[in-house]
Amino acid sequence: MKTQIKSKSSKMVVECLLCYKEINLGVDPKINKFVTCKNCENVFEIINLNPIMIDWPYYDDYDYDDIDDD
Repeated sequence: MKTQIKSKSSKMVVECLLCYKEINLGVDPKINKFVTCKNCENVFEIINLNPIMIDWPYYDDYDYDDIDDD
């Protein structure tokens, strides 16, 4: 999901994928960093820096220790 980057006094912001409010990414965003929308409290992950893109985070909930190795 592509979002447009905006610059506000050297801080980078993107638009929330759910409520469309601005999310502040700080001055030096990093790939795989989690950011939270202060308006709707949803968590997103920075997936690309050029252009800046955020997406819903992927959580691997599968427990690999439950596999029987018989």
